[in-house]
Amino acid sequence: MGYEEYTIDGLIPMFLMICVYVITRVVLILKNKKIDWHREVSRLFLVLYLGVLIVVTLFPINIIIGEYEQRYREIVVNLNPMQFFGLLDADFSIIIRNLGGNLVMMIPFAILLPVNFRGMRQFGRVIMVVVATSIVIEILQYIWQLTMLNVWRTTDINDVILNVCGGIIGYALYYYLFLRVPFMKRFII
Repeated sequence: MGYEEYTIDGLIPMFLMICVYVITRVVLILKNKKIDWHREVSRLFLVLYLGVLIVVTLFPINIIIGEYEQRYREIVVNLNPMQFFGLLDADFSIIIRNLGGNLVMMIPFAILLPVNFRGMRQFGRVIMVVVATSIVIEILQYIWQLTMLNVWRTTDINDVILNVCGGIIGYALYYYLFLRVPFMKRFII
């Protein structure tokens, strides 16, 4: 018996998430009649960032219906920080995309957290949220591999390490830009 494969692209859930956010904010703004555009911009950037983060790390999702017994890629999990999945043998552009992408991915998050939430203005709290978010993403990517929702994802401790490094850079940028530059202070909620 055969099987059918369906792919869910991440743009549709991201679009729906942004629509729900915008509608909610418009209703709340119409109720209060006060608009702080700097806060609204900061919140919108956080929602856009979270949407992009979800799309980049968890999509596309492939749903296979029917009998499909052949796994066409083994489950890949790396818990050794010294092992880089053969990246040293890979093309230079793949190395840059993997290492740079994981490093850069959490920089905006570590900036937007303290900008949008008073309780996230301490370095330790921001890094704990970055670590937790990164670990949840890796666990979901592992589940995606097990369930064959996306067999091309890998679970790698190096991604978590690079995300934390990106979080440290992001918090440093927040600390030195948003708290020191008068124009940028307006965006802090």
